[in-house]
Amino acid sequence: MRSTGARARLAAFVAAGVLVSGGCVAPALDTGAYRQNAVAALESARSEARSAALAVEARLGDRLTQQYATTLLTDHDEALGPIEDSFGNVDPPAADDDHLRDQVMGLLGDTSDALSTARLSVRRDDRDALRDDLKELRQLGDQLDEAAEALK
Repeated sequence: MRSTGARARLAAFVAAGVLVSGGCVAPALDTGAYRQNAVAALESARSEARSAALAVEARLGDRLTQQYATTLLTDHDEALGPIEDSFGNVDPPAADDDHLRDQVMGLLGDTSDALSTARLSVRRDDRDALRDDLKELRQLGDQLDEAAEALK
């Protein structure tokens, strides 16, 4: 049985695949639908950031091996790409929604950068950098959560 996170990543991957295979960028039907897409993207990214933070915390406490922590962070990092693609490939329905697109894509990009940085820190077993990465991943998790809640 797949975990909820694995199902969410699979759904995001399938959605991204449909958009890419279609070769086009789809418009959202209306602002409400676009906001729901934004919430889904933010919540998925929040899940990846918070799960990665747990992995970093466990590595810092020597509860995960370096190799396993690297695998987990690589998975979280790779899972974010389809989330970014899925949301980024939907055009805002109105010019008033452009700011929402910019906000969400900015947060997704920041999360992607933080996940990549944490992955590298784990591979290098740089404990000082990992402590900074943990703080950033937790902050991003909070920011993603706040942004999603503001849209509901």
